[in-house]
Amino acid sequence: MIDWKAVLTKILITTKNAVRFIAFCLVVILLIGIWSSWFKPKNYDGTLSMRTFYEQPENSIDLLCIGSSHSFIDINTGVLWDEFGVPSYVLGASLQPFWNTYYYLKEAMKTQTPRLVVLEALAVQIEDDYSNHGVLINNTAGMHWNMNKFESIRASVTDTDGFIDYSLLFEEYHSRYSELDMFDIDADLSDAVKNENFKGFYDYLRTEYQSKPFFHVNVDPIPMTNKQEYYYRLIIEYCRDNDIPLCIVVSPDAGYTEDVRSRYIYAAQIAEEYGVEFIDFNEYYDRIGLDFDTDFGDIGHLNYLGNRKYTSYLGAYLCEHYDLIDRSDDTTGIYDSWEENARYLETRARNYELQETSVAEDYVDILNSLSDDYEVIVMVSDNTHISDELARYLGINGIPFIRMYDDRRYLIRDGITYPLEADENGLYFEEYLGSHHFVVCSDGIYYDGWSTVNENHDGVVIAVIDTYNQLLVDCGTVNYNEVWK
Repeated sequence: MIDWKAVLTKILITTKNAVRFIAFCLVVILLIGIWSSWFKPKNYDGTLSMRTFYEQPENSIDLLCIGSSHSFIDINTGVLWDEFGVPSYVLGASLQPFWNTYYYLKEAMKTQTPRLVVLEALAVQIEDDYSNHGVLINNTAGMHWNMNKFESIRASVTDTDGFIDYSLLFEEYHSRYSELDMFDIDADLSDAVKNENFKGFYDYLRTEYQSKPFFHVNVDPIPMTNKQEYYYRLIIEYCRDNDIPLCIVVSPDAGYTEDVRSRYIYAAQIAEEYGVEFIDFNEYYDRIGLDFDTDFGDIGHLNYLGNRKYTSYLGAYLCEHYDLIDRSDDTTGIYDSWEENARYLETRARNYELQETSVAEDYVDILNSLSDDYEVIVMVSDNTHISDELARYLGINGIPFIRMYDDRRYLIRDGITYPLEADENGLYFEEYLGSHHFVVCSDGIYYDGWSTVNENHDGVVIAVIDTYNQLLVDCGTVNYNEVWK
């Protein structure tokens, strides 16, 4: 006779043990996920570029740009959208060798079918056959665990131990204990506006004077390393075999030399074997309109002014010679993030110009060009020595300046000027900008509790608020010398 009570008891015990085991596994998986999210390197150089790529709508990217930092610093995704309506993405990392580029490309093709791939060819200059730690991390950390990641790591290291370490993420995480901060733990502290609409492009907000390169046009080719050439050809053949148009480019480079040119000529000859277009834009400085005094961030990279000129020229060429479509009128919502990306990049460049401009006349010119993404606070305490340009700006915005030392405040929002009146506590204006707190009171202007204006300010004080990125961009005083402090 079957002892059903014993059978049920055994089943119950077995079920409890199974539930406990499953619960234990789920907790372990959860902890590993949290640990991984905290310790994973977080930078815009390769890592975030690949991780954010996975979040793009399927088959939404028409133009995929791949390669080194000369791609993700020089090719502006905002300009490509704003001027041509082309949804693009730059999938690259610094000093990226062709083997990492190849596996980036294969990974990208799992979810995207671009109408054109642009390969930036800087890697022809890389002579090392294996990557150092930093380059390897930047080029593999953002990839999902799959064969493309493992093969990319395998191609980057010299031994089995190195492959195991990087594949198991030990080499990615073990050195980050001392680096951890709240940015790693609390995602809300990151630049949410940028991350949400990030398209792989990093705008270089700095200016460094460079000399215009001089080189002879006719030089003999210098081969790249055998390993670089092998993967360079693999990239070309992969695009060919998958019917993906490919254009290979060389970005403008102030460090361009005859030796470098010789290496690019060799790469161009290989491209010609396959019938692939190869364009060295170091032959087009004047056509692009580059100014070596103002358009470079360092010797190898364009800044926010230069990349806009270069991308505008590049985009016009690609749209003329390849089958790219203007998606700007699309109403499906698929491309909304590209509109936001362009908007973000434009405000970022404008903010930098405001912060770096010290001449009152130039500052007023920027104020006059601001979009509705900005609010301006004006305090007029002494107008006896303001410039004609500033006087016109105040007049156009309906701010009188016929009296001295009356300490008035005004808010300019959406093209309308609002006189501000103080309450019983001396508070004129208060605004919360995300996690930031902005206050205009009788004592001055405060941002997160810190005073932004000298107590003994003289002249006209102007504070600029970027409501899109939710931050105070700049707060300055025009004094008797017409210089912004």
